Amino acid sequence: MNLRHAGGVIKTALWVLVGLVVIDVLINLVLAYPTDPKVTNPSRLRLYFEYGRSTEGQLARMTRQDRLQTAPITLSGWYEPLEVGEFPAKSPGSIVTFYGMSHAIRLAHALGRTSDRLIPRTVGAPGAPSNWSYGAYLRDRGGEKSRAAVLAFMSHSLPMITTLSAMTWSFDLPMPYTTDRFFLENNQLGVVHPPYDSFELYAKAFNNPAEWSSLREVFAKDDTMYNSFIMRANFLDHSSLFRLVRRAYSQRFMRNSRKAISDRSGFRADSEQVQVARAIVREFAKQARRDGITPVIFLVNNFGYSDHLFKALSSVLEADNIPYLSSHTVIRPDDPRGYLPDSHFTDEADDKLAIALAKVIENSK
Repeated sequence: MNLRHAGGVIKTALWVLVGLVVIDVLINLVLAYPTDPKVTNPSRLRLYFEYGRSTEGQLARMTRQDRLQTAPITLSGWYEPLEVGEFPAKSPGSIVTFYGMSHAIRLAHALGRTSDRLIPRTVGAPGAPSNWSYGAYLRDRGGEKSRAAVLAFMSHSLPMITTLSAMTWSFDLPMPYTTDRFFLENNQLGVVHPPYDSFELYAKAFNNPAEWSSLREVFAKDDTMYNSFIMRANFLDHSSLFRLVRRAYSQRFMRNSRKAISDRSGFRADSEQVQVARAIVREFAKQARRDGITPVIFLVNNFGYSDHLFKALSSVLEADNIPYLSSHTVIRPDDPRGYLPDSHFTDEADDKLAIALAKVIENSK
């Protein structure tokens, strides 16, 4: 390569670099994400180029210590206080408390539509994995007035059952709420409680760099989905193009996390996530029965997951004679007609599930 040709290559590379920088700056100027944390519905383009900002960068944009100023999503899912939904009774009946994600809350609403004898009550968090749900039950115990308690498990969120906070696995919209981290030791279920469990304690810690730095080490130690490249804020958050790179990385990280505990035949029985899930099912049933409450496990088999979740947990359900409702017995897991575009079941499907749930509870007297 002669010097003139080499110079041309370098010149072209520099112009490409300048062009990328200009494009990056223009995107940040023209499609800047709203700075008001209470703005929850920006344009699609603004949202697209926000994807890939570090978790800490997104939390910094969303979090304000004043509850009236912070983003609504930062207030949801906390153990202190639990978000309890009470339904008006149509007639005298028995209360059924649901613990879990939006699928469980929708089932509760469906039970309210389809039953006059069972009164739903909800304790939920957005996207709640089952470790959060079991931790919520231990704090609530059916509100001391429930006939039955329904603990929800979902195939899509099974990898999150060994996490300590929703901010480590909800990459595109991190939620700061925390959750109990259960683990097995000598075949016994142990627990690591979160370092903070309320919005106020979170906001105080997040706004204290030294305290947050020490808490970051706790998440790195106990949360199996913690990833420092995704979590840590740095100057590259200001680059829209680099944010796209980080988002692609986070999507690959999530895919690999799922592949680590499952394959085409189902969830791996020897994975920590399946072992912890089975232990939670067993301990929840024991605790509910000690509390005088009928335990019910609700298994949400998401579209594309077949009945893999049921197969992973069926042995403990049968061995301990635990009442359950698995969605695959009512809604075909691979039939898209039973699902909404956002992955929830249709209202009709939820009503069918609620009718089946009522039979499970009535037959568990």
